[in-house]
Amino acid sequence: MTKKEAVKNELLKELYDRSFFEFFQDALKLIEPGTNFDINWHHEILANRLQEEVERIIKKEKRKKHLIINVPFRSTKSLMVSVCLPVWGWIKSGDLSFINLSYSAGLSTDASNKVVELLHHPKMFMLYKFDLEDNQRAKTNFKLKGRGGYRISSGFGGAVLGKGADIIILDDPNNPKELSEVGVKNTIRTWKDTISTRLNQPEIGLYIVIQQRLHHNDLSGYLLKNFEDEWEKICLPAELTENTSPEYVKYYINGLLWPTRFNSEVLAKYELSLGSEGYSNQLLQEATSTKGNIIKKDWIKIIDAHEFYSSIAELKHKPKVCCFLDSGYRKNKENDPSGFLITILIDNTTYVLKAYSVRKEFPDLIEFIKQLYVKHGIKIMYVEPKASGISIVQQIKKSTRYAITELSADKDDKETCLRSVSPLIEAGNLVLVEDVSNSLVIDQLTKFPKAANDEMVDLVYYALKKSGVVFNYAMP
Repeated sequence: MTKKEAVKNELLKELYDRSFFEFFQDALKLIEPGTNFDINWHHEILANRLQEEVERIIKKEKRKKHLIINVPFRSTKSLMVSVCLPVWGWIKSGDLSFINLSYSAGLSTDASNKVVELLHHPKMFMLYKFDLEDNQRAKTNFKLKGRGGYRISSGFGGAVLGKGADIIILDDPNNPKELSEVGVKNTIRTWKDTISTRLNQPEIGLYIVIQQRLHHNDLSGYLLKNFEDEWEKICLPAELTENTSPEYVKYYINGLLWPTRFNSEVLAKYELSLGSEGYSNQLLQEATSTKGNIIKKDWIKIIDAHEFYSSIAELKHKPKVCCFLDSGYRKNKENDPSGFLITILIDNTTYVLKAYSVRKEFPDLIEFIKQLYVKHGIKIMYVEPKASGISIVQQIKKSTRYAITELSADKDDKETCLRSVSPLIEAGNLVLVEDVSNSLVIDQLTKFPKAANDEMVDLVYYALKKSGVVFNYAMP
C-alpha cells in the first residue's frame, strides 16, 4: 500500500467514524454494486437519529425513548437499519450486540447474510479487519472475533436462545398475510412474552421498531396506544398528511416524501392496486381500524342484465362460464349451505351471473350440480377441497364428462383472504349481473364476519384469485 493510499484510508475511516450517513451511502454500493440507489433526505434524517442512539449507548447514557419508525415500503429501511447499522456500530465499538427480528425468518436470514457480506467485503476488511468467530460467515447468529459484539437474527416468532442485546431491531414484525385479529394478537403476545425483556441494559439499551403500517393494532399501533410515553415516533408517509412527524414537514417537496420514487402517478397506481385501506396503511402510515366491514357496499357494482347479455352477444369469442363451489358441512343432522358462484371473466373483470345457496344431501347435490352444468353452460367447475368437495369431484368425474377440478387449498383464514382481494372489489374488478341472487352475495360480503353464513366470501375470493388479476395487499 502506498503512502497516498494509506492516508486516503485513514481519512475514510475518520469520515465513517463521524457519520453513519456517509458510511451508509458507501456501504450500499458494496452490498448491491449493480443498483443505482437514489438517496433522499429521509435517509440522512434517519441515519443521523440512529447515530445519536448508538453513540449514546456506547457512552452508557440513559435512554429517553425507544424508536418507532413508520415509512413506506421500498424506502431502503432494512438495508439501513438491519444491515448497515450493526456494521457501523462495530466501527464505533466492537462490543455492541444486536438482535434483529422480522416476521419472516427468510427475510431475517437474508439481512444477516448481507451483514456478513459487508463485513468481509475487501474494502471493509482492508479498513477494519473484521472477522467472525468459528468461521461463521453465512449463519444467522455470529460473533466478532476477539470482541464482545454479536448479532442474532430470527423470525419474529422464533427462538433467540435466551440472549439479550444492546440494540434490538424489529424490522417489519407483522406478517402482511396474517392481519386477522388472531394474527396481530400473536405478534403482540410474542412481544410481551419474549422480546420486551431482552435488553442487556434496560435503562440504556434500545428497541427500534421499523415498519410500514399494516393494521391499526400492528406492533407500532399497540405500542403507541399503550406505552406512548416510552416511544419516539418518526412517521414519514409518502404524501404529506397530518400524521407526518411535524419536524420533518419542511423537507417534503410539493407534498411528497420522495418525488423520484413516489411521484403522484406512481402513488395513484398504488392506491388503485392496494385499495383505500392498504394505501392508507402502507403509504400514508395512517392505520385504519379493521373493526368495521372489510367490503363496503358501494364498492360492489351491478350491471343491468339486458345490457350485459346484449354486449356478450356481440363478442366474437364467447367467454367461458365457470362455477365455483363451496360444499357445506353436515352439522347436527342438517347440512350447512353449499354455495355456488357462476361467473365469466371479461377484460380482467369477473362478472357474477348467478349465486346459489342450497342445503342438499349428497345424492341430491350431485343431481343439482349436473343441472347447473346444463342450465348455465358451465365449461368448468372449481371445487373447494373440503367437506364433501373431494367426493363431489370424484363422483362428477366418474358419472359424467363435465370438467371439474379441485381448487388449491389456501392456508390463510377467511379474513386474510378477503382482505387480499378487497382492492380488486374496490377497483371494480367484481361486477354482479342484475339478478335476485345479488343480495346473497352483497349481504355476505359486506356483513362479514358477522353474517350468518359466509360461503360467498370464499367463492368470491377464489373467483377473483382465479381471474389472474393480482393486486398484492401488502407490497414488498
